[in-house]
Amino acid sequence: MNNKQFQDALGRIDAWAHKKRLEVCTGFGVDAYYHDERHLVYDKKLKQKKHQIYSLLHECGHALAFESKEGYKNNFPTLHKHRFKEAKVNKRRNLFKVETIIEEWDAWRRGFALSERLDLDLNQEDYYNYASRWVMTYVRRLA
Repeated sequence: MNNKQFQDALGRIDAWAHKKRLEVCTGFGVDAYYHDERHLVYDKKLKQKKHQIYSLLHECGHALAFESKEGYKNNFPTLHKHRFKEAKVNKRRNLFKVETIIEEWDAWRRGFALSERLDLDLNQEDYYNYASRWVMTYVRRLA
């Protein structure tokens, strides 16, 4: 991805975020979606521009999953209790660990679907290879 393609993709994602009342922010060493602040943060330190876009799309995926609090609750009941402080959740339980991994993959999947709606020219195989690398960090950490 050259700089022009990066700027175009970033502009399209930023315009989409603006319509959703979300703010795209750069982080240094961090990617995150902050639900309460409505901030989408992507890691500006990533060397490859395409990886910055992939990571930003992933955080958009989290925002899309949270869009419907009821939908999030139905899809990820244990994480919903934890994230919205509805109940104390034991993070060592397998249910919590598996839901976390599924939620991460779901955010990557939603991010790619968003890229298609925004007509971004991404290589699907490359995107999901990158995504699986990061999902595996959760698998290893939570195992």
